[in-house]
Amino acid sequence: MTVVVLCVIAVLLCVVSMAFSFGMKRPKINEYTLDQPWENGPTLFSATEIEPMALSRHFEPGDVEGGSASGKW
Repeated sequence: MTVVVLCVIAVLLCVVSMAFSFGMKRPKINEYTLDQPWENGPTLFSATEIEPMALSRHFEPGDVEGGSASGKW
């Protein structure tokens, strides 16, 4: 019963928040097209900050991370 009451309260809070935010004006986002010059700097993401993937306990020296492909190109 407690879970049902908490869910009903959460739904009511969501409905009330949507009702009050209905008339809000949000800033328009300008779309970038390829004919416009790019004025922003490059966005660089580094994979070196991510911790390595933990392999399963049944890992053997012949196993590799990820998959493999074979066939003629």
